[in-house]
Amino acid sequence: MASASGTFCGVCETQHVVREATFWCSECDEGLCSSCEKHHRASKASRNHEVISVNNYQKIPNTIANINQYCSDHEKKYQLYCSKHEKLCCPLCITRNHKTCDLMAIDDIVKTSKTSALFDIMEQSLKDMKSNMKKIVEDRKQNLEKIQQQRQRFQTDIKEIREKINKHLDKLEKKIQQDIQVATQKVQSQIEKLHSKISDNGKSLDELSKNIFATKSFATDLQTFFGGKMFEAEIQKEEKFMQSLIEDGSLQQINLQCKLDDKMSDILSMTKIGDISIITNSPTITLTIDRDKQAQHMVPTISKTMNDINPTLLKKFEIPKGEIGIGITGCTIMPSRKIVFVDRSNDRLVIHNENGLFDYEISVSRLPFDVACVEENVVAVTHNAEPYHIEIIDIRNKKILNKIKTNNQCYGITNNKGRLIYYEKRRGIQTAEAINESTVTTLVKFDDVFNYCYVTASNNKIYNSNYDSGTVTCYTITGQKVWEYKNESILKRIRGVTVDNDSNVYVASRNYNSVVGVSPDGKNARELLKENWIDWSYGIHFDQGRNILLITNLDGIASLYNI
Repeated sequence: MASASGTFCGVCETQHVVREATFWCSECDEGLCSSCEKHHRASKASRNHEVISVNNYQKIPNTIANINQYCSDHEKKYQLYCSKHEKLCCPLCITRNHKTCDLMAIDDIVKTSKTSALFDIMEQSLKDMKSNMKKIVEDRKQNLEKIQQQRQRFQTDIKEIREKINKHLDKLEKKIQQDIQVATQKVQSQIEKLHSKISDNGKSLDELSKNIFATKSFATDLQTFFGGKMFEAEIQKEEKFMQSLIEDGSLQQINLQCKLDDKMSDILSMTKIGDISIITNSPTITLTIDRDKQAQHMVPTISKTMNDINPTLLKKFEIPKGEIGIGITGCTIMPSRKIVFVDRSNDRLVIHNENGLFDYEISVSRLPFDVACVEENVVAVTHNAEPYHIEIIDIRNKKILNKIKTNNQCYGITNNKGRLIYYEKRRGIQTAEAINESTVTTLVKFDDVFNYCYVTASNNKIYNSNYDSGTVTCYTITGQKVWEYKNESILKRIRGVTVDNDSNVYVASRNYNSVVGVSPDGKNARELLKENWIDWSYGIHFDQGRNILLITNLDGIASLYNI
């Protein structure tokens, strides 16, 4: 008789009865029918065995299901685990092969196996790998699209240079044709003048010949004698004229010569227009590797207090100016480590790589102010020009993905778990979804009208710097005030604000050319950096992944500090 599940009750089989199993005992390594399962559960020897349905048992991979409770070499039940050899051991295995090994009781190590973080880490690793695969496929697709664009651009460039060369050669040909025409006309004019002169002389010779004939035929002897002397002088004169034509070069052969420029031969000797090669650059995607996350969990961290913070300069660089100087008012560091700056003066985003070198720029709507990372290659940018809005931009494809309408000018902006938190003039601190359309919610309403307010968020807290009041305020994620810090002796006309992994707050204090740190409870503060260039500093951002502080000023000077 066939079983629907393909598994039969082991207990019934020992009694020569065939019944379909509905349960499976992994410890007994056999199936159980409903009746036998009740006895199995009631028996003192097996009541603590873990029993599952046959359907669930069949879902277990064969490689896992084949892991037996008993040693295949000695047919004894496994009791201990050898961590050195990573093997299960029965009593005979221990005496023969693991006498000096560190052994652990199986019951102790397996009772928390299902609740262990290992499976959570592995499941997250699989999710990350799937996400990585999706990123890689999309990245390769975009890379191929980029190659096609480059191919089209190269073909266009070659066509354009060919047209330019043709036009230039046509121009040169026209010029040399004109030169040939001018030279030909000059030679023709010379020859025509000589021909005219000789023609006139020929008439004189004809007249002289006629006169000699008449004299010889009809004149008296005396007239003939004296006339001969006269004719002889005339003939000598004509002979001198002929001689002069030889001496002055009038009878030299005239030729036109055309000497081609040597560079023309260079063109004809060219065997190719250019070279096409394949080059590789650093990846543009950041993959999530589980090993990195495990390492972070395994390495203990010690929270930094305000007194422990001593910034160390890593790099200082300048952002290239635009057509109208420069005016940097916001900055952020992306997961790919690209650094994004907001140039308010030129309505653009300026992107540098992690080494501080200029990469490219993106034009945006008028009067941008601050920027926040939304996801790997997407940023949100606030604007101060009508129509007021926040732009969501894919910086890799240089495309606007969304526009969030606002009622007034917007200044500082940050991202907290997929939601944007930003300061809007006359309304206060607002929140909205970055990509999907959603209702804008007011978290903190301000009674006064403030300008140049920045915000940041971390660990379910929002931090706000107020330029006009000179205060740094901490709120809960729902907008309740936690604390407020004010001290005009070190904080005045403050702009950007950011927070580190230990909830230490950093603000740029313009009047004192300094960066000030405020303790997580808002009770203490001290100057962390003091430099002349920090004057007019607006943008400040803390990279929590690498503990790096980025500071920029309005004139385009930027610095990275290790914290």
